[in-house]
Formats: sequence, structure tokens, C-alpha cells
Amino acid sequence: MSEPQKRRPAWRPFVHAGRVLILVAIALIIHLAATLHAPAHDGPAPVLDIAIVQKLFPTADHVADDGTVKDAANATLGRVLQTSPAGDKAIGFSGPTNVLIGFSTAEKISGLAILSSRDTREHAREVERHAPFLHSLDGLTRDEAIRQTDIDAVSGATLTSLAMIEAVQRRLGGGQKSLKFPDLPKLGIVRKLFPAAQSLEPDEIYPSLLIVKNGDATSLGKILRTSPAADNLVGYQGPTEMLVGLDNQDIIIGMALVRSYDNEPYIDYVREDEYFLNLLNGQSIYALPETDLRELQIEGVSGATMTSQTAATGVYYAADDMLQSYLARNKADEKDQIRLRERDYKTIAVVIVGVLLAFSPWRGKPWARIPFQIVVFVYLGFANGDFVSQALLVGWAQNGVPWKLAIGLVLLVGAALALPIFTRTNVYCSHLCPHGVVQQWTKRRIKWQWKPSKKLLPWLKAIPSVLLAWVVLVAAARWSFSLVDIEPFDAYVWHIAGWGTIGVAVVGLVASLFTPMAYCRFGCPTGALLDYVRYNGKSEFWTRRDWVAVGLLALGAVALLF
Repeated sequence: MSEPQKRRPAWRPFVHAGRVLILVAIALIIHLAATLHAPAHDGPAPVLDIAIVQKLFPTADHVADDGTVKDAANATLGRVLQTSPAGDKAIGFSGPTNVLIGFSTAEKISGLAILSSRDTREHAREVERHAPFLHSLDGLTRDEAIRQTDIDAVSGATLTSLAMIEAVQRRLGGGQKSLKFPDLPKLGIVRKLFPAAQSLEPDEIYPSLLIVKNGDATSLGKILRTSPAADNLVGYQGPTEMLVGLDNQDIIIGMALVRSYDNEPYIDYVREDEYFLNLLNGQSIYALPETDLRELQIEGVSGATMTSQTAATGVYYAADDMLQSYLARNKADEKDQIRLRERDYKTIAVVIVGVLLAFSPWRGKPWARIPFQIVVFVYLGFANGDFVSQALLVGWAQNGVPWKLAIGLVLLVGAALALPIFTRTNVYCSHLCPHGVVQQWTKRRIKWQWKPSKKLLPWLKAIPSVLLAWVVLVAAARWSFSLVDIEPFDAYVWHIAGWGTIGVAVVGLVASLFTPMAYCRFGCPTGALLDYVRYNGKSEFWTRRDWVAVGLLALGAVALLF
């Protein structure tokens, strides 16, 4: 009778899952490192560089705290806004871009400029060189820019440029802060409309709409400030801020005057006129912008006609501005939904065909394999520049996944990562990587071939692990090194590629002429990562590669802490 078979340890099936968890943990460290150094979404905008402001206003000398651009004689040239941190949710190829928006004195956009970018260096640089794109919104008002949809993206930096426009629209869709009436109204004035008011809470979408609460934090209604929407309406000598009281159904219940730049006693005449202050009662604030002011026949307060009529007009301005802000936010929410473009449809089709081919008996047939390789090389490589790279993966780990801008690319990365884990097949490296395709074409094309010695082979195989360690260190420590330079993939988008990535591409392809798949075997950190998580016959055993992965995790943790 044969000896009983040795029972397999119960923990072995979990070894492979542990590898995936190590990868997730490294991604979380990279994300945490980026989060700790990123500006808060409700924090101050980064400090402006006057040299960049001068790209939009060549004679600019300084920028005031409110964004007003002045020349050396202190004359106003216009104003600027920057999209960060409000627009940082707009992720391009691998991260957000902080865009400077210039406005003329007529409140028309006069140009865009890049202040800083967490996107790939080459993509941001290509956008900077593309003047027609940076001036594609020129002459538009804030509302027109928000509604703009027909944008010509920058070739080679499509995702980066589209994300920049999204960041601009997100920034312009937010509320503006008043410079003439910067302070919240006092509770004493608010209590003229809501006697039980104890606190005010700005609305998330339109900050000039204040939620009024009692001592139990129960909503009593809302207060709409006419500032800053009506700050440019001048009565006798200046603007007036009014409060419009709204019940919980957004019906007007009264008005109150807060402060005015007009003269006494005109202000008191308006402040004490009950008929005027209750003139709009019973109307929906959302229906007000559609009403013709002449229909209401507002004659104004006797003795303060100009002040009161201007104050009433300001209510209409504020109601319209609030409505437009809500409509703009709805458009921004629509942008958050996944939208397929022609580029996405094509990329998704290539990915699906590649996956089906990888698992079909036709995968080795030249009549099926070669035409598909040509499609991958031309479309994913040169037309789109769609590669799974360390720069891309790190950028997404740091800033988030651009679901709505690049769902096709997201599907490509998802297939690259998930299929090796669950199917044992590294579909990306074998079928969907354009650089892998080129190496398959160059394999054994010359007679003389070089085979590494047994002593040299382990050192060559260690190169991808060393590169992965460098990637983790750069990402976790937030160093400024561009990770595109360690891989050849940006070389396919040749008009934006740097010399580092071109050099890696050329050396790798020349080496593949003498050693089959040289770069894939001895130089590719992304391929090594995908191969590490690939399920195979040895996946239940803890190996030296696992210790390397644990070392990378520890390296990332140390870089994060120090």
C-alpha cells in the first residue's frame, strides 16, 4: 500500500491573493503620498508666478489678492483665476492640471496658461506649445465657456487638453466671492426675515445662498444674497446688497437691506419701506429670472427711487446667477458620467478582439495574428499612444482613474491587470502592447543571436525589479523625476516624446534583434509587474519574487514616512 499523499498546507491558496494585496497596498501608499501633498479642495489656490500671468497679459506687473492684474502704473488690465484646487477632479492622462484663466476688463476670456501639472510632462508640454488650444475659449463669457462642448483637443495630448477644459468649466461653475460685500450678513438682519435664526450655512453649489438654521440645526429656510451677482449695479453712488428670504419651498417671503454704498437717508428709506420689502412675496425664486421687470411696475421707494430700483434689479440678477450656477453644476454632474467618444469605441473594440484572439485557437495563425498586430501597432501605438506604463499607473494611483475621459484606456488597463490574475494569461504583453508587437516582428530576423550566460542572466532579469523599486521610491517620496523616461512607450507619440524614452525604445529594439524579446524579458517593469500577478503552477508557493515585492512595499512605506 502506497504512502499517503502529503496534504497541501491550507494557506497555500491564499499566497496568490497576497500578491494582489501587496500590489494594492503599494498603490495605496502612492495615493496617500499624493494626498498628503495635494492642495485641499476648499483651501487656498497656489501662489501665482507673474511670468506665467504675463503670457496672458504681457504688460502685467503684479496681481492683487482678488486676482486683478495690474501694470506698472497700477492700471487694471483684467483679472485671472486658477482652476486648482476646485478643478483638480479633472484627471487627464495621469493627473490634473492647474490652469490659469485670463479675463479682460470686459469679463471675456483672454486665454489659458498652464500654471502646473501633475499629468505626464510630455503631454503638458505639448499643450503649452499649442497656442490655438490655449486661446480656444477667447472672447467667451463665463457662462458661454461653461456651455462650450466643441473643443479641438491637442493631438498627442488629447486627454490632458480635454481635462484642462473640464477643469476650467468646473472652476467657472463655482460661486464667486464678493469684494465689495465680503462678510456674511449679521444674524440681527437675518432675524428680520427669520426671527428664530441661530446660524447660517453656505449652500454647497451657490455660496451666496445661505441655509438658515435654528438652535436645533433645523432648516428654517434660505437667504439669497444679491452680492456678488449685483455688485456692478450702481444706484445713486454705489451698489447695494439685499437679502431675499426663501421658505423651504424656495418661495420669497421678504427682503432686507444689508449694506449699501449709496448715501443716507436713501438707504434708510429703502430699509424701512415694508411695501417695497414685501413686493416679491409669494413668487418662486426660480421663476423670477423669467419675469419681465416692467410687468411688476416697480416704481421704487419715494425719495430713494434710484437706490430701490437698483436694489430690486439686483434681486433679479442674483436669482438668475443662482439658477445659472445650478444649471452649470448639473452640466458638471453630467460630465462625471461616463461618455464614450469615437476613440473609446475603437480602443474597446481592439481590446475585445485582442482578448478573444488570445483565448481562441486562432491565436497562432498568421492570417489572424498579423493583421491584428498591425492594428495594435498603428492604432494603439502611433494613433493613440495607449500603453500600460508605470507613469500611467502611478498617475492613476496618485490622482484617480479618468473614467469619463478615457474609458477605452481604462478598459485596456483593467484587462491588462485582471486577466493575468484570473486566467493565467498575460493578454496585454502577448497581444495588446504595440512595443511587444514590434519585438515579435524583429525576433530572429538576423542570423547571429546572442544568448546571455548563466552568470549574467540573473543580473539582466533583475533590471525590471530595480526599475520597479525606483518607481515606488519616486512615487512615494514625490520626487520630480519623470517616469516616462524609463520606458519606451511615449516614443510612439514621437512629436511629444523626450530623448530619454526615445533612447530606451531604440536600445530595446536593437537588442531584440540579437536576443528575442530582449526588452520584454530584461527591461520592462510593467511586464514584470503583470507577470508577477499572473496565476501559474507555482502561484501557491512563496518565492524570491514575493520577497522582492515585500521589499518594494517596505521601501514605499519608508519613503512615505521620511
